[in-house]
Amino acid sequence: MIVETRNCCGRNELAGGLPEPSNVEVSASTSAHDEGGKMSADLERRIARLEAIEAVRYAFHRYLHSIDNNRIDQLLAEVFTADAKLEIANYPPGSGQNLVLDSEDKIRAIYGPIKADGHRHNAANTSIVVNDDCTEAQLTSYFVTTIAWGNQGGIYEGTFVPAGDGTWKAKLWRVSSQWGWRLADTGMELPDPYLYDPPAVGTRHEGMQPK
Repeated sequence: MIVETRNCCGRNELAGGLPEPSNVEVSASTSAHDEGGKMSADLERRIARLEAIEAVRYAFHRYLHSIDNNRIDQLLAEVFTADAKLEIANYPPGSGQNLVLDSEDKIRAIYGPIKADGHRHNAANTSIVVNDDCTEAQLTSYFVTTIAWGNQGGIYEGTFVPAGDGTWKAKLWRVSSQWGWRLADTGMELPDPYLYDPPAVGTRHEGMQPK
Protein backbone atom coordinates (compact mmCIF):
# COMPACT_ATOMS: atom_id res chain seq x y z
CA MET A 1 0.00 0.00 0.00
CA ILE A 2 1.38 3.42 -0.91
CA VAL A 3 0.44 6.40 1.24
CA GLU A 4 1.85 9.74 2.17
CA THR A 5 3.70 9.50 5.50
CA ARG A 6 4.11 13.13 6.62
CA ASN A 7 1.95 14.58 9.35
CA CYS A 8 -0.88 17.10 8.87
CA CYS A 9 1.43 19.99 8.26
CA GLY A 10 4.46 18.32 6.74
CA ARG A 11 6.92 20.45 4.85
CA ASN A 12 7.12 18.67 1.49
CA GLU A 13 4.92 20.80 -0.74
CA LEU A 14 4.45 21.73 -4.38
CA ALA A 15 3.77 25.31 -5.52
CA GLY A 16 0.21 26.28 -4.73
CA GLY A 17 0.12 24.22 -1.52
CA LEU A 18 -0.61 20.73 -2.92
CA PRO A 19 1.09 17.91 -0.98
CA GLU A 20 3.89 16.04 -2.70
CA PRO A 21 3.21 12.28 -2.89
CA SER A 22 5.51 9.89 -1.08
CA ASN A 23 6.79 6.58 -2.44
CA VAL A 24 7.33 5.02 0.96
CA GLU A 25 5.59 1.69 1.47
CA VAL A 26 4.03 1.23 4.90
CA SER A 27 2.16 -1.54 6.66
CA ALA A 28 -1.62 -1.90 6.73
CA SER A 29 -1.64 -0.72 10.34
CA THR A 30 -0.97 2.84 9.13
CA SER A 31 -3.78 2.88 6.60
CA ALA A 32 -6.28 5.73 6.28
CA HIS A 33 -8.78 3.90 8.52
CA ASP A 34 -8.33 1.79 11.62
CA GLU A 35 -9.85 -1.66 12.10
CA GLY A 36 -13.12 -0.14 13.27
CA GLY A 37 -13.45 1.82 10.04
CA LYS A 38 -12.78 5.19 11.67
CA MET A 39 -10.57 7.76 10.01
CA SER A 40 -6.99 7.64 11.30
CA ALA A 41 -5.54 10.55 13.25
CA ASP A 42 -2.90 10.99 10.55
CA LEU A 43 -5.51 11.36 7.82
CA GLU A 44 -7.52 13.80 9.94
CA ARG A 45 -4.41 15.97 10.36
CA ARG A 46 -3.68 15.88 6.65
CA ILE A 47 -7.24 16.87 5.79
CA ALA A 48 -7.10 19.69 8.34
CA ARG A 49 -3.94 20.97 6.70
CA LEU A 50 -5.51 20.98 3.23
CA GLU A 51 -8.57 22.76 4.60
CA ALA A 52 -6.28 25.38 6.15
CA ILE A 53 -4.50 25.93 2.83
CA GLU A 54 -7.81 26.42 1.02
CA ALA A 55 -9.09 28.78 3.73
CA VAL A 56 -5.96 30.93 3.40
CA ARG A 57 -6.29 30.91 -0.39
CA TYR A 58 -9.94 31.99 -0.11
CA ALA A 59 -9.02 34.87 2.24
CA PHE A 60 -6.27 35.95 -0.16
CA HIS A 61 -8.69 36.01 -3.08
CA ARG A 62 -11.15 37.88 -0.87
CA TYR A 63 -8.45 40.53 -0.45
CA LEU A 64 -8.12 40.99 -4.22
CA HIS A 65 -11.87 41.08 -4.86
CA SER A 66 -12.58 43.43 -1.93
CA ILE A 67 -10.04 45.99 -3.13
CA ASP A 68 -11.24 45.94 -6.73
CA ASN A 69 -14.87 46.33 -5.62
CA ASN A 70 -14.05 48.98 -2.99
CA ARG A 71 -15.56 46.89 -0.20
CA ILE A 72 -13.32 48.11 2.57
CA ASP A 73 -15.60 47.06 5.42
CA GLN A 74 -15.52 43.53 4.04
CA LEU A 75 -11.75 43.69 3.63
CA LEU A 76 -11.29 44.65 7.28
CA ALA A 77 -13.85 42.17 8.62
CA GLU A 78 -13.06 39.10 6.53
CA VAL A 79 -9.40 39.34 5.49
CA PHE A 80 -7.48 40.98 8.34
CA THR A 81 -7.41 40.28 12.07
CA ALA A 82 -8.47 43.11 14.37
CA ASP A 83 -4.83 43.78 15.27
CA ALA A 84 -3.39 43.25 11.79
CA LYS A 85 -0.27 45.11 10.73
CA LEU A 86 0.35 46.06 7.11
CA GLU A 87 3.72 46.97 5.64
CA ILE A 88 3.85 48.61 2.22
CA ALA A 89 7.39 48.73 0.86
CA ASN A 90 8.50 51.37 -1.62
CA TYR A 91 5.38 53.49 -1.15
CA PRO A 92 4.48 55.75 -2.84
CA PRO A 93 5.76 53.58 -5.71
CA GLY A 94 9.33 54.48 -6.60
CA SER A 95 9.93 56.55 -3.46
CA GLY A 96 12.03 53.98 -1.61
CA GLN A 97 9.99 54.66 1.55
CA ASN A 98 8.21 52.03 3.65
CA LEU A 99 4.75 52.60 5.11
CA VAL A 100 3.50 50.79 8.23
CA LEU A 101 -0.24 50.61 8.92
CA ASP A 102 -1.10 49.38 12.41
CA SER A 103 -4.72 50.46 12.88
CA GLU A 104 -8.05 50.11 11.10
CA ASP A 105 -8.17 53.84 10.36
CA LYS A 106 -4.75 53.78 8.68
CA ILE A 107 -5.65 50.71 6.61
CA ARG A 108 -8.92 52.30 5.55
CA ALA A 109 -7.15 55.51 4.55
CA ILE A 110 -4.94 53.60 2.07
CA TYR A 111 -7.50 51.24 0.54
CA GLY A 112 -10.62 53.41 0.77
CA PRO A 113 -9.75 55.80 -2.10
CA ILE A 114 -9.24 52.90 -4.57
CA LYS A 115 -12.28 53.17 -6.82
CA ALA A 116 -14.30 50.25 -8.14
CA ASP A 117 -13.54 50.80 -11.80
CA GLY A 118 -11.56 49.05 -14.53
CA HIS A 119 -8.37 48.38 -12.59
CA ARG A 120 -7.69 44.82 -11.40
CA HIS A 121 -5.43 43.17 -8.83
CA ASN A 122 -4.11 39.86 -10.19
CA ALA A 123 -2.01 37.19 -8.44
CA ALA A 124 0.19 34.32 -9.64
CA ASN A 125 2.81 31.84 -8.36
CA THR A 126 1.06 31.67 -5.00
CA SER A 127 2.58 29.44 -2.31
CA ILE A 128 0.95 28.64 1.04
CA VAL A 129 2.87 26.79 3.77
CA VAL A 130 1.09 25.76 6.98
CA ASN A 131 3.13 25.06 10.11
CA ASP A 132 3.25 21.68 11.88
CA ASP A 133 0.40 22.29 14.33
CA CYS A 134 -1.80 24.17 11.84
CA THR A 135 -1.79 27.39 13.86
CA GLU A 136 -0.10 29.66 11.32
CA ALA A 137 0.42 29.85 7.56
CA GLN A 138 2.83 31.79 5.37
CA LEU A 139 1.70 33.03 1.95
CA THR A 140 3.80 34.47 -0.87
CA SER A 141 2.52 35.51 -4.28
CA TYR A 142 3.47 37.59 -7.28
CA PHE A 143 0.99 40.32 -8.17
CA VAL A 144 0.22 42.55 -11.12
CA THR A 145 -2.13 45.51 -10.81
CA THR A 146 -3.53 46.61 -14.16
CA ILE A 147 -4.80 50.14 -14.68
CA ALA A 148 -5.74 52.14 -17.76
CA TRP A 149 -2.55 52.43 -19.82
CA GLY A 150 -0.25 51.03 -17.15
CA ASN A 151 0.83 48.13 -14.93
CA GLN A 152 2.47 47.70 -11.55
CA GLY A 153 3.77 44.52 -9.97
CA GLY A 154 5.62 42.99 -7.06
CA ILE A 155 5.21 40.43 -4.28
CA TYR A 156 2.66 39.87 -1.51
CA GLU A 157 3.76 38.22 1.75
CA GLY A 158 1.31 37.34 4.51
CA THR A 159 1.09 35.56 7.85
CA PHE A 160 -2.35 34.01 8.42
CA VAL A 161 -3.91 32.54 11.57
CA PRO A 162 -7.17 30.63 12.16
CA ALA A 163 -10.08 32.82 13.22
CA GLY A 164 -11.84 30.03 15.14
CA ASP A 165 -14.82 29.71 12.79
CA GLY A 166 -13.13 27.79 9.98
CA THR A 167 -11.79 30.91 8.28
CA TRP A 168 -8.22 32.23 8.35
CA LYS A 169 -7.17 35.88 8.47
CA ALA A 170 -3.97 37.82 7.90
CA LYS A 171 -2.29 39.25 10.98
CA LEU A 172 0.71 40.52 8.99
CA TRP A 173 0.54 41.66 5.37
CA ARG A 174 3.40 43.04 3.30
CA VAL A 175 3.14 44.55 -0.17
CA SER A 176 6.40 45.07 -2.08
CA SER A 177 5.95 47.06 -5.31
CA GLN A 178 8.95 46.29 -7.51
CA TRP A 179 8.21 47.39 -11.06
CA GLY A 180 5.71 49.35 -13.13
CA TRP A 181 5.10 51.61 -16.07
CA ARG A 182 2.56 54.23 -17.19
CA LEU A 183 2.08 55.50 -20.72
CA ALA A 184 1.17 58.88 -19.26
CA ASP A 185 4.82 59.26 -18.20
CA THR A 186 5.86 59.25 -21.87
CA GLY A 187 4.00 62.48 -22.58
CA MET A 188 1.67 60.75 -25.03
CA GLU A 189 -1.86 62.04 -25.41
CA LEU A 190 -3.99 59.09 -24.38
CA PRO A 191 -7.61 58.39 -25.29
CA ASP A 192 -10.13 57.21 -22.72
CA PRO A 193 -10.18 53.40 -22.38
CA TYR A 194 -12.97 51.84 -24.42
CA LEU A 195 -13.89 49.64 -21.44
CA TYR A 196 -13.17 50.40 -17.78
CA ASP A 197 -16.04 48.85 -15.85
CA PRO A 198 -15.94 47.62 -12.24
CA PRO A 199 -15.88 43.85 -11.55
CA ALA A 200 -19.60 43.74 -10.69
CA VAL A 201 -20.70 44.53 -14.26
CA GLY A 202 -22.20 41.48 -15.97
CA THR A 203 -21.34 39.04 -13.16
CA ARG A 204 -23.48 36.65 -11.11
CA HIS A 205 -21.95 37.43 -7.72
CA GLU A 206 -21.40 41.20 -7.98
CA GLY A 207 -17.76 40.71 -8.87
CA MET A 208 -17.08 38.75 -5.68
CA GLN A 209 -16.54 35.11 -4.80
CA PRO A 210 -19.61 33.08 -3.81
CA LYS A 211 -19.70 32.33 -0.09
